[in-house]
Amino acid sequence: MNRLFSILLLLVMPAMVHAQASVHGTVVDQQTGTPIVGASVVITGTTVGAITNDAGGFNIITDRSVTSLTVTSAGYAAAEIPVTDASVALRIRLTPSQTKLPGVQIVANKPTPSTAVLTQQDLDRASGLNLENSINTVPGVFMQSRTPWGGARITIRGYYPSTSGNSPNSNGLGYNVFLNDIPVTDASGATILDDIDYSTLGNVEVIKGPASSQYGSQIGGTVRFTTARPTPNETSLSQQLTSGSYGLLRSNTSFQTATSSSDLVLNYGHQTYDSFRPHSGSLKDYLSATGDYTVSDNQTLSAYFAYNRSFEELAGEIDSADFYARRRVSNAAYLANDSHIQITSFITGLTDNYRLTDDITNKTTVFGTGRTYGQPFAHGFTDANQFTFGARSAFGYSGQWGVVDVTGTLGGMLERTNISTNGVFIVPAPPYPQRPTDQENYATIASLFTEWNFAMPSQVTLTVGASLNKNEFGIRNMLKNGQVFDTTTTQVRSFDAVIAPRVALTKGFGSNASVYASVSSGYTPPLLSNTIDNTGAVDLSLKPERAVQYEVGAQGSLFANRLNGQVALFDVENTDKLVSQTANSITYTTNAGKQRDRGAEASLSYLVIDDPTQLVSLVRPWASYTYNDSRFIDFKSDNNNTAATVDFSDRAVPRVPRNMFNGGLDLSSNQRIYLNSTYQYVDKVPVTLDNSTYVKSYDLLGAKIGYKTKMDRHWSLDASLGGDNLLGSTYYSFLFVGPNYAGLAQAPDGGHGDGYIIPGPYKATVYGNLTLRYTF
Repeated sequence: MNRLFSILLLLVMPAMVHAQASVHGTVVDQQTGTPIVGASVVITGTTVGAITNDAGGFNIITDRSVTSLTVTSAGYAAAEIPVTDASVALRIRLTPSQTKLPGVQIVANKPTPSTAVLTQQDLDRASGLNLENSINTVPGVFMQSRTPWGGARITIRGYYPSTSGNSPNSNGLGYNVFLNDIPVTDASGATILDDIDYSTLGNVEVIKGPASSQYGSQIGGTVRFTTARPTPNETSLSQQLTSGSYGLLRSNTSFQTATSSSDLVLNYGHQTYDSFRPHSGSLKDYLSATGDYTVSDNQTLSAYFAYNRSFEELAGEIDSADFYARRRVSNAAYLANDSHIQITSFITGLTDNYRLTDDITNKTTVFGTGRTYGQPFAHGFTDANQFTFGARSAFGYSGQWGVVDVTGTLGGMLERTNISTNGVFIVPAPPYPQRPTDQENYATIASLFTEWNFAMPSQVTLTVGASLNKNEFGIRNMLKNGQVFDTTTTQVRSFDAVIAPRVALTKGFGSNASVYASVSSGYTPPLLSNTIDNTGAVDLSLKPERAVQYEVGAQGSLFANRLNGQVALFDVENTDKLVSQTANSITYTTNAGKQRDRGAEASLSYLVIDDPTQLVSLVRPWASYTYNDSRFIDFKSDNNNTAATVDFSDRAVPRVPRNMFNGGLDLSSNQRIYLNSTYQYVDKVPVTLDNSTYVKSYDLLGAKIGYKTKMDRHWSLDASLGGDNLLGSTYYSFLFVGPNYAGLAQAPDGGHGDGYIIPGPYKATVYGNLTLRYTF
């Protein structure tokens, strides 16, 4: 009997094993790798399947033979995934659909207050070589560039960290930028984007204000770049060539490959530009490698490396008389000193994603960046070498506590930047003294952060979070007024640890609408260079700027998700405002005021046609609007409170437009023709603290028409022709501002008497793009 039972058991076991067969894996966003929650994964041709959990995971148990899966999720293109080995975990990447609202990630049942997402389609609206054309469609965001292809600065909801001196007139400050989870913003607080290849990006996330506890709680916010990922299960080699007005020539050579367990992207780009006015040409080289490798069902490794060279000539700011007369002139002081900025840099990082249990994950990134740059400017030069290194680690939790779904993050980041600088500043006033500098400095940032979401019954979600941030600067100032100052002592400025909490409450209405309210706090420390007082010593009294952001909003969709929109009201109360003042011909920084940024943001998109069988297969008009009332509150030129102190209270913050409008129309045809058009209106802005001088409003029109086709099973083609400033408007690409301009007399020719405008091209510019791809 026992022998008979054993024989029967052996015969039945294969059937039992077959009955317990399963297909499992995770579904993520193709560009960001973020888990997609609530995606439907079914065996193709059946109704058997599963819904992804909060970690994007799924597990289908079936007695069927599984050869492919069909995966769908709102806001993403459906995908059919072949299954060759059911025992191997699948990592399925979904591509965002073209029907998403530009600059907005609409997910009504899981809203993201204060956050906007630009997809690959948004980034390719124009030439794809710069970021302004796409990121400026996001309500509340205004990006400007000091040169045609460099010197970028992003203003979010009217905030920038100081109002004079070099700080607001150079590179980005008051916000953090990450590239593939690697901080681009160094530990001193400065963000340089000259050496970022925007054409390789596949996703940009903008967190407005201190609305996330996970990325440093800077008052301005956080911008997260993610490079484009290859098409799943495909290997290709592509060559792109772009040519345009004023000598623009760009080539991109890219190799991409992706399997079920790994992917790799190699890219080399070379770009030259002559410019439309004297001495503002550009030369850039970009080399990058990005890869993912699935080690096991529970572990994925990601690596990124980039080597970049950037050379940007500086033509300088011009007077309003030359600007409105549309003269193609440059600043004489910049020309005399052959002003330019030359950067050689690398950025690298290794990220480990590990699932410890069904509920707990860990994501750790170790990173390093190096940069060497030289900059002769109008009144001197600066040379610097810097190296930044550090690590960021975050544990994620996803589980259910009774009827409450809980997700959370707990982590920390440590970053250090070592900087060696030397140069000279020639004071632009008699007797024109020279002030050499020679410094060996460092900056460190240490932060702990946590953020938790509690999804409760009745579609109510509570979000609570906080970050603990600690900054320290070390300065070895070896020269003072041209004399040896101190070659051995490092002066240390260690700021008190700052806690920045936040809380948000969201209420959903079905799957198509939600409202939210949030309160978040943030801080921005002074730049390392700002901590030196007028004696050359470290100012121990200088404090970080602090702010609290209040926000309410709603978002949702109607008519089967064809009409999508969102609206937000915000109030940012900024205290301990940093301002520059001058003593003994030395400019230094002090805390001397408050700023209030209040406004409204709205976005709307309507998918009129979405039918690939029709001649006109897609029609989508969209619009976004920003109202921003940024004002100084109790703000003065200095904190001396003497007769010379100027009170700027209740004045509008310079360089912040009160009204901005963006609108566009996207069209596609089943004949593979597409059209993207974008219109932008920017209101007039003051450029002086006393609001005595304004730069006029302007509007811009851009359009791009293209033809995309797959010629055979191997070759595909994308050819396009586009143009910017098609109306020939007189507009600026960057504005300088400072108290030195306040009260200056008008020049005889009608100008302001000092330059403060970096002009954009006065005439329409055009470009053509040709991309040829071979798929193996």
